[in-house]
Amino acid sequence: MNFYDSERLRVFLEKEGFCEVNSLDEADYIIVNTCSVRKHAENRAISFLSSIKNSKNNKKFCLVGCIPGLYKDEIFKKYDFIDIICGPNSYKKFVESLKIYKEGKMVILEEDKDFFTDFILPLKDRKTSCFITITKGCENFCSYCVVPYTRGKLVSKPVRIIIEEVKKVIEQGVKEIILIGQNVNEYGKDIGENFVDLLYKVHNIEGINRIGFLTSHPKDIQDELIECFVNLSKLYKHLHLPVQSGSNKILKLMNRNYTVEKYIEIVEKARSKVKDISITSDIIVGFPYEKEEDFQETYNLIEKIQFDELYIFKYSPRPKTTANRFPDNVPQKDKERRHSLILNLQDKISLFKNKEMEGKIEDVFIKEKSYKKKSFYIGRTTNNKPVLINLEKDLLGEIIKVKIKEGLRHYLIGETLW
Repeated sequence: MNFYDSERLRVFLEKEGFCEVNSLDEADYIIVNTCSVRKHAENRAISFLSSIKNSKNNKKFCLVGCIPGLYKDEIFKKYDFIDIICGPNSYKKFVESLKIYKEGKMVILEEDKDFFTDFILPLKDRKTSCFITITKGCENFCSYCVVPYTRGKLVSKPVRIIIEEVKKVIEQGVKEIILIGQNVNEYGKDIGENFVDLLYKVHNIEGINRIGFLTSHPKDIQDELIECFVNLSKLYKHLHLPVQSGSNKILKLMNRNYTVEKYIEIVEKARSKVKDISITSDIIVGFPYEKEEDFQETYNLIEKIQFDELYIFKYSPRPKTTANRFPDNVPQKDKERRHSLILNLQDKISLFKNKEMEGKIEDVFIKEKSYKKKSFYIGRTTNNKPVLINLEKDLLGEIIKVKIKEGLRHYLIGETLW
């Protein structure tokens, strides 16, 4: 979502006559777009501006995105080298204000009323893939999550705008569309639409080779969505379904509103309908009150489900959240150990699953050039697994037949079948 927001901000800046430059030395304004989901992400953003503050001269430092949305003008008290802050829902006002900005500190947190109105995203460079945001905000209030406090309540982008946006990027050469939202399954609840209908409408647009979506919430998964993997040929057979914990006690404390048993039922239903679907997930270790037996339940769940990939995070308290009022009572060394144990387990599972694909023939979407290996490209199988392929010609955006030669931990190696 931050990549999308940065593109959106770039569009507004260019429309108002600002020009992007290639080096810090050339810049009049340095704008850092930020995320607050984890403390580590906040630290990286602030550290970057701190590292160049001594060479600031007359440059203006702008901090935009979720950090300002969370901390507001408290930022200026701690980091006096920052000049302008702007929340994630105010980029249009931010750009308008820059035109008249002279000196002092500036705070822009008021929400743009036309946040999703008639917005079409032009692309800066040639791309084969594009994120399209379909919602902003969230109203689930998971106890650890800061998003409702930084991005506000759920707002769905009108179907008309999404369709126009998709058609626009297709005209610019895009062949893969990834629909994104904090919880895509909630799309349309505020405007009388629904996500499954939207998927069908996007799927039927000419010129698309692949579509995908991120992220789904287990409490909102419907049978109709699972049927989409069967009925929509362009849709990646891939479901990213964050479970966060394998302990019902911890899930309740997290305010996730589903049980482990319900989660397993969804996965089994998806796999019964779509044999080769890939299931990926998120895990938080070291959540408040997570005892060793709770962690073991999470470990056991991972062994049972056999995820294709996991994104594993060590819990860190976030301001304003309910969990911030809980004691952060899992020692750091236990968080590190649990994190390491799950990483090692998932390494074995992912390697095994990728090894199982050796010898298979796959329809692979060629997504991007490899930056590390000349003449190599990175593609995606129909279930969204990355494949490294040596190609003699540029086939970006095309779907080609590939034989999987080797399965490694993080990706597959394939060869073309002509």
